[in-house]
Amino acid sequence: MIEDFRTTLIITLSILVVVILVRRFKRYIHLHHMPVPQQVKLEEVEVMYHPPLLRVQVSMPQPEEVFPAMLSEAHAPLLAWPAVVMEKGVQVLELPLPAEAEGCYFFEIATSTQRTERRFMVRQA
Repeated sequence: MIEDFRTTLIITLSILVVVILVRRFKRYIHLHHMPVPQQVKLEEVEVMYHPPLLRVQVSMPQPEEVFPAMLSEAHAPLLAWPAVVMEKGVQVLELPLPAEAEGCYFFEIATSTQRTERRFMVRQA
């Protein structure tokens, strides 16, 4: 009777050790060897004055819909432009600025999984 119990414990312990090792191996592979999704890169933000436009150069790793917006210095939303579907590669957006805009602002470009912001200044002479 004790021999049967001992044999059962040895078998279940071996199975448990194998299951734990497989889980740890899967977690290790997932953390260290799985590719990270590529992100949208905000290459350049430039203010053009006549007419007032915000020229933005964006590098897209894959085709995706983006949501451009203008934020105040306190990161409060001021202006949201319509969503744009952008193709893979470097793209340029020219977005109209309000005529009365002056000071420091943030440009935000958001996708379904990420949000990127850049600071820019508008100076009216």
